[in-house]
Amino acid sequence: MFTPARKKLLLAVLVLSFGVQTGLVYTDARSEPLSEAAREGRALWQAHACQTCHQFYGQGGFLGPDLTNAASRVDSTRLVSLFTVGSGQMPPLGFSDGETAAMAAFLREMDRPEIGRGELRMGTPGEGAGAQAAFERVIEAAVAAGEGTAAAADLAEVAAGFSAYRTRPCSACHFPFRDSPVGAPDLSLVAGSLASDSLDQVLAEGRPLMGMPPPVPPLDAADRDALMGFLEFLAANREQLEAATEALAADRSLDWGALPWWEFP
Repeated sequence: MFTPARKKLLLAVLVLSFGVQTGLVYTDARSEPLSEAAREGRALWQAHACQTCHQFYGQGGFLGPDLTNAASRVDSTRLVSLFTVGSGQMPPLGFSDGETAAMAAFLREMDRPEIGRGELRMGTPGEGAGAQAAFERVIEAAVAAGEGTAAAADLAEVAAGFSAYRTRPCSACHFPFRDSPVGAPDLSLVAGSLASDSLDQVLAEGRPLMGMPPPVPPLDAADRDALMGFLEFLAANREQLEAATEALAADRSLDWGALPWWEFP
């Protein structure tokens, strides 16, 4: 049993610890402060509680895509659409041109590849990557080197399909080389499980009754053909690409000191 004196001592230690922690947090130097435009974007991020659904460097919610590297993956037209009319489960925010520019600046300045690439993807670009970052780098390298079963003439289509995949929030639901917890299928097996016309219909319309919304922005016929070429490339080279992804994603490191904690809500 604690005596009254010991209870008072314990309370004093807790209060002192809280005070020390508060001092350390609010006196932490900011090595890379945001620009004025990015700070305006951060204020919008906080005002709209974006962290409820989205993450930066592993911090935040899981309902929406990880936005750690959104600036380098999503083009300006797509950003304007997202911030004005929304997409799928994301509500329309009705941002003005100025607000959209501010949020774009915030996303741009939070996109720091030297720290990580989405999904708590920490470390240097060549090692310490998470599964999604490793997957994307493996595909980039395979296409650039002309590896795999695709003929050289087909690699341009594979690259275009990969670009269509990256500029849409596909990775929010689909995981590399496995089914996701929300039931999204392994994309490396899709080309073998669906006929071409069925796959084309899915890419055009989604499967709303099964939880897959139509792609945003929509895929035109050329985009769909390219994306099907990319999915066929995944299916044909699955073992090789999966092994390379696992090797690159293994033993990832985490530099906690490099994270811009002071920018998180």
